[in-house]
Amino acid sequence: MFQQMRDLLKLQAQAKRMQKEMRQISVEAESEGGKIRVEMNGEQIVQKIEIAEDLLRPENKHRLETGLLKTLREAAKAIQRQVAQKGKAMMGGLSGLLK
Repeated sequence: MFQQMRDLLKLQAQAKRMQKEMRQISVEAESEGGKIRVEMNGEQIVQKIEIAEDLLRPENKHRLETGLLKTLREAAKAIQRQVAQKGKAMMGGLSGLLK
């Protein structure tokens, strides 16, 4: 019983450490030939958006919307891949706890 409690505490500590690491991950994605750029952290929170001025004209509204959506999706996918890799690494270290 005491060992299970210790294992649970280890698992909680690992989860907190992973959460902290996720905040430190940052990815950038771009579309429209670099005219739209998005930076997102490991918690999938958008940190920065850059849009070239020529896309801000009314006649480019649809192009801007489509490009921004595409860029946000690419950033989210990149984050998900990194989180999955870190999760695998963490789970590998916890294999003894999960038996």
